[in-house]
Amino acid sequence: SPRRTWDGAVVPSGDLGLVVRGLSVAYGGVPAVRGVDLDVPAGHAIGLIGPNGAGKSSTLLAIMGAIPHQGTVEVNGADVDGLAPEKVVRRGISLVPEGRHVFTALSVKDNLRLGAVGRRSQEGAADTLDYVLGLFPILAEFRDRQAGLLSGGQQQQLAIGRALMADPDILMLDEPSLGLSPTAVDTVFDALAAIRSAGKAVLVVEQRAEFTVAFCERTYVLHDGTITVTLKPEDATNVDVLTKAYFG
Repeated sequence: SPRRTWDGAVVPSGDLGLVVRGLSVAYGGVPAVRGVDLDVPAGHAIGLIGPNGAGKSSTLLAIMGAIPHQGTVEVNGADVDGLAPEKVVRRGISLVPEGRHVFTALSVKDNLRLGAVGRRSQEGAADTLDYVLGLFPILAEFRDRQAGLLSGGQQQQLAIGRALMADPDILMLDEPSLGLSPTAVDTVFDALAAIRSAGKAVLVVEQRAEFTVAFCERTYVLHDGTITVTLKPEDATNVDVLTKAYFG
């Protein structure tokens, strides 16, 4: 039977993806994330936007188990809360961090190989590599090039490809468009559309509000650690709605 997400949308059973309830993070006793509920079903892209300091990156790090937090995190119905980040990866979540963080001294190929270390099973790794190189042809072309010699847009494609090598069910991205040219942003979001179509759950933290709202099935607006508004694609062209959501 279908289930409902926390904000009332119906999700078919079997498409569980990521379910977060009551997620809270504090730094030195100061709350950064306050009781966040999130649903990212399989085959859907969900956005998380908000001003700087709203708690977006902290939310992703808490889901990965990288920082102390309260609340529950489930992947496909299994509780991953309290697991170390490398174990969370093995349960099916990959994070593309802000700033890309590729290994600049290593080749493109070796960066992708490192991404496969966290796989649940090494079986199928060659197929995943073929998929990644098909998704990002530039990585196939430059597979022997040192990653530090790639452009920002190419490094972002490599960072996403590396995350995909772990064969995640859920792909989370922190500011994937940061510092990229408009053409590179289009390339990245076209790839995310393909990843979503392949049945992955995609959670995108972004500064580009209009872009994100248009791309994602739903976009949650985070203010001072709390989700205040849920936006739908039709809201992307409504400047008043976006401005009010962002600035209150």
